[in-house]
Amino acid sequence: MKIKPRKEQHNGIAYNYFDSTSDKVCFMFSGTGYTYEKPLLYYSTALMLELGYDVVQVCYAFDPQQFGQEPEAISETVFNAANPIVEYILSTKSYTKAVYIGKSLGTLPIIDFYMQQSSPVPSHYVLLTPLLSLDHVMKNLLVKQAFLAIGTADPHYSKERLEQLSSHKLAIVENADHSLEITNHTVESVIICQSLLTGLKAYLQ
Repeated sequence: MKIKPRKEQHNGIAYNYFDSTSDKVCFMFSGTGYTYEKPLLYYSTALMLELGYDVVQVCYAFDPQQFGQEPEAISETVFNAANPIVEYILSTKSYTKAVYIGKSLGTLPIIDFYMQQSSPVPSHYVLLTPLLSLDHVMKNLLVKQAFLAIGTADPHYSKERLEQLSSHKLAIVENADHSLEITNHTVESVIICQSLLTGLKAYLQ
C-alpha cells in the first residue's frame, strides 16, 4: 500500500490512521486472532484506500478473562474501546460518508451499536464472519442492511438463520471456515478472497 499509516493513540487505545485526505472514512475492527495483516483485512484496507477513503484500524487488545462475560457485555467492552476513537476521528473532519468493517469479534460493536444508532453521516456496514449463533446478534440484524460474508464450515454458520436475513447482501462461501478460507486448499482460498473483495467493491460503489 502506497499510503503508510500513522500509529496514533486515543483514550488509551492504539489505532492505525491511513490519511487519504478524503471526506470519506472507513473504521475497521479486527477479530481476536484475525489481525489487520491477515488477507481479508489487509486487502479490505487496500480496497478502501483504492476507493478513496481514509482508513482507521482500531488496535484493541483484551484480557482473556473478559471473554468470560455474557455476549452482550463482551460487545459493550469492544464498543467502549473503539467508540472514543470513532467519535474523535469523526470530529476531526467533515466526513460525508462512513464504512464500518468488522471481523468476528469486531462485528459485535457494529451490529449491537452502530447499526442501531442514527449515524451522523451516511454509513455502510460490512460484517465478515459475524457470530450468528448468538441470539442477540440475530435479533439486532433483523430488518437491517449490511454486506455479510460467512462460510458454511464456520461454527457460527446457520442456514436457517441466514434465511431470515434477506435484507442483507449475503456472501455465503461453501466449505469456508471462520477465516473464510478452505483448509489445505490455498489457491481456492485466494480465489475466495478475490471474490469477496469484488463483491464488496460492487456493494460500496
